[in-house]
Parts: sequence; C-alpha cells; structure tokens
Amino acid sequence: MRKSMMLVVAAGLLASCHTATQKNERDFTGNWIEVMPANPQIVQGVTLNADGTASSIGMATLKYESWSLSGDRLILNGKSIGNGQTIDFSDTLDVVKLTPDSMTLGRSGSYRIDYYRTAEVIVAPQDKALLDSLKKAEGTGELQTRIYRGTLPAASCPGIVYDITLYNYEHSGDGVFRARLTYLEAENGQDRTFEYCGRQYTLRGNAVDKDATVFQFVPFDKEEETMNFLFLGDKLTMLDRELKPIDSELNYTLQQQLQ
Repeated sequence: MRKSMMLVVAAGLLASCHTATQKNERDFTGNWIEVMPANPQIVQGVTLNADGTASSIGMATLKYESWSLSGDRLILNGKSIGNGQTIDFSDTLDVVKLTPDSMTLGRSGSYRIDYYRTAEVIVAPQDKALLDSLKKAEGTGELQTRIYRGTLPAASCPGIVYDITLYNYEHSGDGVFRARLTYLEAENGQDRTFEYCGRQYTLRGNAVDKDATVFQFVPFDKEEETMNFLFLGDKLTMLDRELKPIDSELNYTLQQQLQ
C-alpha cells in the first residue's frame, strides 16, 4: 500500500514538473527585440501575435508572416526579399530559454540569438541612428557625407540602381552607410526598391594590388550580402567576394554625386 502511495506521489510530481515547463503560445506573444551588437541604436526582431500571424521589426528584406510551436521549437514563416526575387522560408529554432521578459533562440547548439520583450516598438530615425553609432575620437576631424550612385548589371533584371550614402569622420577610415538598391522592372515590369544600412570598413590591398584601397560594406541585416568596392576617390568600382576585379566589359562603377 505504501509503495502504491509513493508511486502515485512520484507520478504527480512528474506531471507537475511537466506542466511547469510546458511552453504555452500565450507566453510567446508580443514584441521581441534583438539589439544589434554593432549598433545598439538599430533594433530588429519579430512580433508574434496571438492569432498566429507575425511581422518583422526593423528588417526590410526579411518579412515574417506567421509562427507556431512544435514542442520546444519555434517555427517562423515568411518571405526573404533580395537580389530582385522573393523566396518563401520556414525557419525552425530551438527555444533555449523563455522568461516573461527574455527569450533565447538557437539552432544545433551553436547558433544563439537573445531577445527581450517590449510593450512598444520605437525605432529611431534611420539617419540619426546611423550617426549615433559613429564614435567620435579626438583628431578624426569633421563628419563628412558622400553619396555614390550608378546603374550596375544584374542577371535577373535590366539593372540595379545603387545609391550609397557614406558617413564617416574625415580622418577615420571606417564609417557607416545606407544603401538604396532599385531593381529595374523586377516584378511584373515594375521597379522594386530595398534599403538597408551597416558598417563601412577601409581595407588595404585587394587580390591584384597590395596598395589598393577597398571599401567594404557590411550590412547590419545578416540576410544581406557584404559588398566590396575599389575606392578611386570620386568613384567606387565593385569587386567580387575575393576582392578581385569583375571580369566584364560592363559598367561596375559608381560615381560620387555633387551635394
């Protein structure tokens, strides 16, 4: 009899433990923000609604549309927009930790993103956020703004109009940038425009010239590709991923615009 009682108590404890750790969809609904490590002024994340719909926060090229739970996994569905095309995706992530105020998602024990819950999403004006992320050091001079523009070839449409605004201090090699890319006639004959921003780094040397100056543009949005350009004063000429010149007779050069 005593043994039976102990089994009943043990079963009850197991059931209560399972209930205590059981994840409920109500615990996930709300605005979840990831602060970008490179720039705390720029936020991105996801809103999970009670009806199963979802939306992106601060990400123009990654559009969340719906979400669901499967055991200890969060499934995010949506569309990835880039390179002139739109692709449906479904991303399954492990729920590593969940509290009323924080959430950690991961994949295969190596990929981790920490989020915090917020009642209201307030995104600072983009240019202000970019400028706030620049650190002013003594002796770096005045803030300067340069704009480079040009139409470069594309495989999926007649061309892509690049409009890159670069902010940096006069004597500092690194800065921040905003890129506006317009894919000509990309969707049913209509142009499609995408914007993103990130860090600009100055590299010394490329694949063919150890003394060349290369501007590398690294987007905050991890879905976007890093861009490399040979810096020629009033011109930027695109390089490939290995910092090699693009072997083509087509135009891959952006021209600095007068302000």
